[in-house]
Amino acid sequence: MARNNRERIFETEMLGHYKAVYNFLARMCGNAADAADLSQEAFARAYVKIEQYEPGTNAKAWLFRLAHNLFINDYRKKSRRGETELDERVAYNRRDESHAMAGFSDLRIAGAMDRDFSDPIVKAMTFLRDDQRAIIIMADLYDFSEKDIAEAMDLNLNTVKSTTRRARVALIKQLSVYAEDTYGIVNTRNLG
Repeated sequence: MARNNRERIFETEMLGHYKAVYNFLARMCGNAADAADLSQEAFARAYVKIEQYEPGTNAKAWLFRLAHNLFINDYRKKSRRGETELDERVAYNRRDESHAMAGFSDLRIAGAMDRDFSDPIVKAMTFLRDDQRAIIIMADLYDFSEKDIAEAMDLNLNTVKSTTRRARVALIKQLSVYAEDTYGIVNTRNLG
């Protein structure tokens, strides 16, 4: 692929999705610095592997797939090296009871949560498995179709459907008291 053609495709189809990829990684990592590093690496890799992308197809899904794979590889690399990081779940469990969301304040300061999420929703999202959180973020925040999510995460379509359902049920269970107390919404679904 000629350099000019590569640059044109990269600029017209890829660069417009930088903020979405960064926000996705920020929500996955819970750390703005790691998200920035992984975002830059994802776009560098996209540029190098642009010949694997078919122009005119879903560039956002392709970029999310690269970003998700980089997130997984980074997590594995840190695990092999024995690096331990204080993630949101650990921070929440070590919280000061008088400040229920003390462990999550860094997410808001770093701008990782650019939408107006309430603290209980942020908390509930962090208790999902990484694959569930990624699917919920893509489906419910970025309006990816299940087919696009399957493509982006290199999963079977039925796996995406079942994981999405399990993640949503988990969120409903986590947020039922909050929804009833705050908005008067009572869940009448059978979540079994």
